[in-house]
Amino acid sequence: MRSPSSLKLLAIRSLLKDEAFAISALKALPMELFPPLFQGAFDGKQTNILRAMVAAWPFRCLPVGALMKIPDLEIMQAVLDGLDLLIKQKDRQRSCKLEVLDLWDAENNFWQVWAATEDGVCPPDIIGESQPAMHLPIRQGNQVVTVMMNLSLQSVDLCLLLKYFHSWAKQRKDVLQVICEKLEFGALPVYKPLMLLEVFEPRSIQELELNACWDLRTFATFAPGLGKMRNLQKLLVNNISIPSEWFSNIELKEWCFTEIISQFSQLNKLQQLYLNGVFFLNERLDQVLRYLESPLETLAITRCMLSESDLRYLTHCPSVHQLTYLDLSDVTFPDLSLALLGRLLERLRATLKTLKLMGCMGMDFQIGVLLPALSQCSQLEEVNFMRNSLSMSILKKLMQHTANLRLLTLEMYPAPAEVYNVIGDVMPDRFAQDCSELLETLRVVREPKEIYFVSRRCVDCQGFYVYNLEVSLCSCWE
Repeated sequence: MRSPSSLKLLAIRSLLKDEAFAISALKALPMELFPPLFQGAFDGKQTNILRAMVAAWPFRCLPVGALMKIPDLEIMQAVLDGLDLLIKQKDRQRSCKLEVLDLWDAENNFWQVWAATEDGVCPPDIIGESQPAMHLPIRQGNQVVTVMMNLSLQSVDLCLLLKYFHSWAKQRKDVLQVICEKLEFGALPVYKPLMLLEVFEPRSIQELELNACWDLRTFATFAPGLGKMRNLQKLLVNNISIPSEWFSNIELKEWCFTEIISQFSQLNKLQQLYLNGVFFLNERLDQVLRYLESPLETLAITRCMLSESDLRYLTHCPSVHQLTYLDLSDVTFPDLSLALLGRLLERLRATLKTLKLMGCMGMDFQIGVLLPALSQCSQLEEVNFMRNSLSMSILKKLMQHTANLRLLTLEMYPAPAEVYNVIGDVMPDRFAQDCSELLETLRVVREPKEIYFVSRRCVDCQGFYVYNLEVSLCSCWE
């Protein structure tokens, strides 16, 4: 006798061989057969069956994105055609419960749960558990269908699939809401990025990443959309450039600055803010942070210049006094502003877990100003002082001031200035000797878990000399 799973497989194969019969049988098809039949039609690109199954789907959510590892326009068209059939139904069939089309490409246990059932029957409690965790729709109504998707746009142009979806969704805004929790731009678009928000619910976006080098003009035109993302929790901006023809146009640049910075007053739920290579922060940092209502957990401002007034504002800004992550790498500070940074560290001594100050301080006395405040940050788990020119003497003091930092799990320090010869090359023996001595200085006050001493980049091989707990001799690493 054949096992129930074999009989189920035979039934699926039989239905897939006769599309007309499979479509006509959907009204009477047990819900247990819907997932495996859908997967079979998906794998075989049987778009007619897919279209009909979407309109008759007996579950609240259809996680089709987990099956679509490679974008497929033909399948996407079939799925959206099925949604059209569903939307056009004046009285939806009681058996059809579809409310959410999930296009996230993440793994989803819905398909795994149904594939694992041996007898073809999935208990009611498993049915509920197999549905993905969903946020409540922003708009509600009997005829509203929700589409969930996250976008990582790595091309300068929109792919054909996204163009098709955008056109389709734009025509159905009254019965459709598109939820996008994470939106990432990995390239400077040649299209207007604001057009995507014509179909997305801006309030659904919780993470926005601009990882490409956007020019000021593109960012300014996108800024009104940024202000509509009222539930944004993470904002990452990497590099903003100025079009060459704008260098002498001060009025136009100031308009762009105002257009962008004014939107931060709308981002009241922001928790993580990364501004890397954003040149116009100098003398304007207070305008960016002033209106944030929720305390930030993460603040990264790197590769730019900050004024003394910016640092002074940071020391008393309410939104940064609960930071757990602070990164000010490659920031050019005025000579007298490091004392202000020390005050900020004092305010963060009970919360700060990660501190990154790579490439910031060129002289020993500057980091010396920070040592008393640094020693009070007892919650620190990670510190990074690489790419600073520090002497053996100040590095020893730095090691000694970390006695209270017993939660540190990762420490990264620059090699002492004494390990370089007159032309700037590393002297390997001196490197190993001095790093070993620094390590022993640290072990007097506490035992490190993971620690690295890293040289400047090697001119010949573009690698680094690295010394840590696992190597007794330094080596040049790429």
